[in-house]
Amino acid sequence: MAVDLQACFPQESVTLNDIRVVKYGGLWVVRVEGDDFRAVDEVLINDTASPDVIVLSRTLLTAQLPDMYQTMPEVHSVMVLNKQLTLSPRSLIRFRIGKSPGKVRGILRLMQLFLKVLFTSPGSDIFRPNSGGGLLRSLGTTFGQDEGSNLVSDIVIAVNRTQRQIIAAQSRDQRSPRDERLLTARIISANFDKLQSAFYVKIELVSQAGRTAITNLEL
Repeated sequence: MAVDLQACFPQESVTLNDIRVVKYGGLWVVRVEGDDFRAVDEVLINDTASPDVIVLSRTLLTAQLPDMYQTMPEVHSVMVLNKQLTLSPRSLIRFRIGKSPGKVRGILRLMQLFLKVLFTSPGSDIFRPNSGGGLLRSLGTTFGQDEGSNLVSDIVIAVNRTQRQIIAAQSRDQRSPRDERLLTARIISANFDKLQSAFYVKIELVSQAGRTAITNLEL
């Protein structure tokens, strides 16, 4: 059975109920209440990892603001990520090589393949010049806050192109297990946030084995 080096990590974000910015011992921290903090891996404050996280109880933790926000404690977003890797509607895909590089197979391998093709720009691979969904190229274009919503159609086109390419390639090679072979891919939601100039895309992948993976992307 083929395996790949894991570079995509779907981590579940914990539901948060209350966030307060307070000062403890001369440092600014966020005091966060949430559903369950027993498996916390990391706290992101304004998309930056907190340097010090203390889990006080199952539903309460404190996280120090990164150094860049200590002089001006502005908090725009807080995300608490669990250690478990899941493909649920609350999972956020993160791209990185883990501290202990591991291998990936099954539905996770299919998800990683889909994202690799989705972000590949056609012409960037000299061995397969027509391969790629082209989404990265679309995201690299310049646009204003009022024009960003128009790029949602580019995301739809990129996902459909990626689906066709993967299904066509896998039809020529029947060696992959069914849970790594793509049956369908569809966009559940694609929204543009004008204030943050960011896209939030949710894609559902279904393997030929019937397994479903929800891929959440913040672009």
